Amino acid sequence: MDNLLHEYNELEEQELVLSSPRYFNDPLEGYQDVFWEGDEVLWENLLRHYLLNLHRAVTICSLADNDEDLYEYAIEPKLTRDDLSSDEYCQQFDAICLSFFEEKGFGRISSSLSSLPKPLKRNNLQQILSYIHPSALESVLEEMRAFADFPNFTNSLDSESVEETLEALSTMMDNGNEELLESVSSQFGPLKSHTHLRQAVQSGVEQLELRHKKHHLLHNSFPRRYIREITNSLIHTNWHTLCFATECASPPMWATYADEHKGAALMFRADRQTDDSWGEMTVNGRTGQGSSGPIFGDITASLHEVDYGSPPPEVDFFRFIGTLPLPKLESAWHSTPDGNTSQMIDEVFEDPDAWREELWEHFGSMSTRKLGQWEHEQEVRMVLPDLSGSDGSHRKVTYDMSQLEGVVFGLRTKLEDRFEIIRILSEMNQGDDSLPVEFYQMVFDGNEFKKVKLDIF
Repeated sequence: MDNLLHEYNELEEQELVLSSPRYFNDPLEGYQDVFWEGDEVLWENLLRHYLLNLHRAVTICSLADNDEDLYEYAIEPKLTRDDLSSDEYCQQFDAICLSFFEEKGFGRISSSLSSLPKPLKRNNLQQILSYIHPSALESVLEEMRAFADFPNFTNSLDSESVEETLEALSTMMDNGNEELLESVSSQFGPLKSHTHLRQAVQSGVEQLELRHKKHHLLHNSFPRRYIREITNSLIHTNWHTLCFATECASPPMWATYADEHKGAALMFRADRQTDDSWGEMTVNGRTGQGSSGPIFGDITASLHEVDYGSPPPEVDFFRFIGTLPLPKLESAWHSTPDGNTSQMIDEVFEDPDAWREELWEHFGSMSTRKLGQWEHEQEVRMVLPDLSGSDGSHRKVTYDMSQLEGVVFGLRTKLEDRFEIIRILSEMNQGDDSLPVEFYQMVFDGNEFKKVKLDIF
């Protein structure tokens, strides 16, 4: 009711709010089974990109004075060397790469990664980056001596040890054990983080302060966060979804989404079903950006049934870096500073239309799948890509009153809230040719939780 009436007044404003994946109640929403398989150029550029963002993270840690800045800005997946703000930063980053690839001997790692017999999944890649990370952080800190607050690692693996680890991984892949490795690797990050926290407790730390969180980011969680950020931001554009249910007779949903049955459910009319969707709905919202500000207009979007049975879609990361302009993709990911180019460049640029079409097919699958444990929601959803990248965490749209079919009150909806809803809708319907809004009440008759129609005269 805070959303509908009291705080945000969404009923009177005829507003609906779409959320982006970062704010969904299910952190596995939009999960993709991403894998990494590529030539030396692609792997070298991933390691360069890792160093670039680690360089950024150390800089942010030296400046941030609050949690929000630390977690919001530490990693920027779309960052490239050309985006660095000054020649000094470029020179510093170049020196970091020189230290890591040549002085520490990690230039051979990209060849070893490209020679693996099978693709790497995210947990195995995270494990490998965790092995590399101490040396990478050393290279960054050596070039940023002014930030002496962040001590160097003392337990970093040298490049030969990492190569031996990759050889062992290759052998296990040949033996068909990559899925077991992926499962075991999924536990590595949480165990490492837990060990860090236990050590903090044992050392007498009474409360986690910002400096402890900075240390945890740089020394423990960075590889995991890096993979999460690049898979969330470099493959598909940000998106927002508006969630509906085909039924409202699920007590857990009333408990979760309607303030423990004290809220209400809005019933909407959807346009006809098509072969490709459950139906369509037209809303009004931001459609673009003009010289004088946002442009608003009608948006007719499909409503898609959520797929609870299919596994997460498989996505080739290197093939589907889809959110960068093609010139930046070519310069930052498909070619190296010494002039080598990746074979992937031909696959993307030979038929960019076919590449984009396949990318959007992946997007459709990714944005409409959830784990089977959510099947009780019987969800259909509207998905709106944020192509301009300017809609933020939430996006508002408005609807026409003719689309609102009914309102369903919960078991605990307060008398005054029911009265206010009826009053507002009665006033809004005066002189309107649209069909009147019908009212329902959720009841439990001893056997069944169901909605019953209320006669309002």
